[in-house]
Amino acid sequence: MFLKCLFYTCCGETDIFNYHALYKDFDNKIFGQHLMAESVVHSIKSHWHNEHSQKPLVLSFHGGTGTGKNYVTEIIVNNTYRSGMHSPFVNYFVATNNFPNKKYIEDYKLELKDQLIRSARRCQRSIFIFDETDKLQSELIQVIKPFLDYYPAVFGVDFRKTIFIFLSNKGSKEIANIALEHHENGKIRSQLELKHFERTLMLSAFNEEGGLRNTDMISNQLIDHFIPFLPLSKFYVSQCIQVHLRKRGRHDLAKDGEFMQRVLDSLEFFPESSKIFSSSGCKRVNAKTDLEISKMGFSLNSKKEFNDEL
Repeated sequence: MFLKCLFYTCCGETDIFNYHALYKDFDNKIFGQHLMAESVVHSIKSHWHNEHSQKPLVLSFHGGTGTGKNYVTEIIVNNTYRSGMHSPFVNYFVATNNFPNKKYIEDYKLELKDQLIRSARRCQRSIFIFDETDKLQSELIQVIKPFLDYYPAVFGVDFRKTIFIFLSNKGSKEIANIALEHHENGKIRSQLELKHFERTLMLSAFNEEGGLRNTDMISNQLIDHFIPFLPLSKFYVSQCIQVHLRKRGRHDLAKDGEFMQRVLDSLEFFPESSKIFSSSGCKRVNAKTDLEISKMGFSLNSKKEFNDEL
């Protein structure tokens, strides 16, 4: 079994969660999300090593586009199973892709329940990821709810060692408002604490139109942690630009302040009065950086062609 697990994904000791590597990855690859890093690493570490866990670990990620919710999820999975998102024990659902048509809701409910049971039966360390939770139909939320509760078994299967991660844009405005007020009061970003956000995010998810509205998952306190992904300032967006430039082998441009500023100027920031935070996080950084590099090459070639003509 040990030799097999060196080459194939196994639900066992060789693919055990590596929280040291996880924290290092967050530190090196995720920028401006100290609240997420602290909360996620410690909650997963605690859950993984708790032999008497009474329920699955349930994390709800909230934040705007490009703040790192999907990337963080991928990093968690990569530090849990060798084959990452391709592991048979990782189940990834996108609301608008996996459950697009409400007229098939009864089929979706049966398929979802069966997949949850099959995966946890194969491996008690299964991970279930639900992207676009705010677009998930309420009937499907009700299907998921029993698997998150304090039961030793659901349909004969123990889910207490599993992890559920819900990703949503819900609460992004509230997160931005709290972060902006904090900044305008002259406080530094690292002083923000999880307690400043959790109740706001819980109420937003429960009251606003969307997948978690008025659900038992929230009223019964089944979501362990509401994790805010903070809007990114120009400092953190610059770090994303530099990472992309280094991947492209353009270390020279990563140190070029004029080039960096041109990329930043091509992105949108809010609010209009101060332009503190990126409207799209780091999501458009690669495309805008490549465009500026392309413009440089075009400009140089144009000058050469003009000189050649002379």
